[in-house]
Amino acid sequence: MTVLVAPACTLQNEIVTSTPSLLGQRSTLRLWFAMVPLLLGILVGALAISSVSTALPAIRAELHLSDIEGLWLVDVYALSLAATLIVAARIGDAFGRKTIVLIGLAGFAVLNVVGGLATSGLLLIVVRALLGVAEAFVVAGVVATIGAKFHARERVLAYGLWTATFGTGSALGPVLGGILAEGPGWRWLLLGSVPLAVLAGALAIWLVPDSRSSQRPSWDVLSILSSIVALGALVFALHEILAAPASAAVAAVIAVVSLVFFVRRQRRLRDPLIDMSVFRVPGFSPAVIRIIVASGASAASVLLVSLHLQDTRGQSAAEAGIALLPQAVAIALGGVLAPVALRWLSANRLTVLVLLLQAAGLGWLALDPALVALPLVLVGLGFGVGGTLAATALFEVTTEDHAGQVGAIQEVSFALGGGLGIAVFGTIAAVLATGGFVAAVLTAAAVVTAAALLPLLRGGAVRAEI
Repeated sequence: MTVLVAPACTLQNEIVTSTPSLLGQRSTLRLWFAMVPLLLGILVGALAISSVSTALPAIRAELHLSDIEGLWLVDVYALSLAATLIVAARIGDAFGRKTIVLIGLAGFAVLNVVGGLATSGLLLIVVRALLGVAEAFVVAGVVATIGAKFHARERVLAYGLWTATFGTGSALGPVLGGILAEGPGWRWLLLGSVPLAVLAGALAIWLVPDSRSSQRPSWDVLSILSSIVALGALVFALHEILAAPASAAVAAVIAVVSLVFFVRRQRRLRDPLIDMSVFRVPGFSPAVIRIIVASGASAASVLLVSLHLQDTRGQSAAEAGIALLPQAVAIALGGVLAPVALRWLSANRLTVLVLLLQAAGLGWLALDPALVALPLVLVGLGFGVGGTLAATALFEVTTEDHAGQVGAIQEVSFALGGGLGIAVFGTIAAVLATGGFVAAVLTAAAVVTAAALLPLLRGGAVRAEI
């Protein structure tokens, strides 16, 4: 892929010339069947992310993890996923997106066996990090395949199914985590994912069409390394800012230096890892910010509410998992309802509305209501609808050749948002001995509100005509 994303000055011309042909295409029935193994791969990853939240107390007790180590156990999966998505997407563009899906699913199966047999906390954290890498291959392949093979409103539906599947995994994860932690043991969270990964791989071999960029990609090691260092150092700094300020400050400096180097290098390269000009396209940057914030608030609320219900209210892990079910169901419904709601509201107005609902739900949680179901529904809808629309908007300014990179940007935003949400809001709750839960969810509500109103504050609006 020689030029991953067209410069901002030429994007609009590409859209004009490519859109009419895309609107006339219809996806085949076989392509929709191919969504089954792709979505199954997403389901496995969603289960891996969400199930640990309710099982964490049991894991901490057995492996003797500290609170900060527990946060790393939960968080390292999403963070390693975010750090390797761009590289995974480029590998898919070069060698085939179906290929990287199969590699990721195979790695997921093997690593879950190792993790299920782990006897030390450090080994389990390392396995979780590698699982994030494996899932990065799956996610990069799935997202790029959807972006390349589906068009117009069918793409919105495909991404709605993607979001709904993630929501389903998020719904089942906490419940399964709680039930298994109290029953046969938390290790079955990992071991139970093995047959799902194997099944998804077998179906993918049979059903999924391969695709890759028609342009030859190049590789820049310095870009790859600096992007990984920047993301890793940033997250470490946010994790440790309250517990270890000195270490966090050093990591923050490394993150800033690496990020500045990365951005400047991309602007100089003929074939950048990320063409930074795409962020100047109207609506692109606000959509990325909204994905990061909405996913961060959603991921953090799952962990915070789970721990609050178990540590403060004395509920069991299974009870906490069931209590979280409404949020995950709302995420799934939001992904399906997003295309339907566009009949009555524009994408931007609808996104603003649901993000404000998400902020309201977070504020409601700060009041510590006896029934957390209703505020969690608002949090879930904000992510389900808002995340779907924001993710779809990113592809509206690109062509099929760019699907790999835009898919990577999208998924880095989702994964990085989840990781940063847990790092920032989870650390606030863990470090503050009194009122940590309330402070964390109120901070999250304020951040979501700012993201919802971002285009208005900038004097513009996101134009995402779907």
